[in-house]
Amino acid sequence: MTGGPGSSPVADSAQVQHLTLDADLREPRPPARLEALQRPFSELARYAGWLAKDHVSVAVRAGVRALGLALEAGGDASLPAQSLERDIARLPSGDLRKMLRKALAEILAVLAPVPGVAVVPGGEGS
Repeated sequence: MTGGPGSSPVADSAQVQHLTLDADLREPRPPARLEALQRPFSELARYAGWLAKDHVSVAVRAGVRALGLALEAGGDASLPAQSLERDIARLPSGDLRKMLRKALAEILAVLAPVPGVAVVPGGEGS
């Protein structure tokens, strides 16, 4: 590995080894789980994009972004999911709200086996 001026191959090698060890210590999400989350999250984001510009709709779109960031980071998605469920419940009753809830329920079903992620109650008919 070649470095910039003044860098030694030994230092570069140690840095690469350090980065490799750090990557090995992290526990990656199984690819199957990521694939299972892609479709329902894509639907959730698309449906949120259809919402109006009112305060509750803006909150739902922000909640979808927060959930996406939590899922991408591999962290605990229970708080963003609960907040999003509350915001979705504040939307006027209708088909769009039902579709948002269904997509969120699919995401939560995939995350349910993960410790610390609770399935948020809420039915499609609410």
